[in-house]
Amino acid sequence: MSGGHMYQSQAAQAKVFDYHYDPEFSDDHIVCDWDMLRMQLLHQWDRLSATDIDYAGPNRRKLAQLVARKYGISFPCIENYLRNFERTLPL
Repeated sequence: MSGGHMYQSQAAQAKVFDYHYDPEFSDDHIVCDWDMLRMQLLHQWDRLSATDIDYAGPNRRKLAQLVARKYGISFPCIENYLRNFERTLPL
């Protein structure tokens, strides 16, 4: 086996962890302390009621749709906001 083939085999093995993001099949579950996020959402977005937030639950897509509808902000912008905000809160 030549050196080139050995390198290709190692490269092929490394592709086991290859990840392709598909927004249709992404995990929409919020990954942080839900109670802290809920309180923060109620504080920052005063047009959202506790009932609205509880209905959406810890589902990023539903929360983004809710905020987008209530505030007229684009869905991708709000979804990105939620993803970034999640990273600042404890699990």
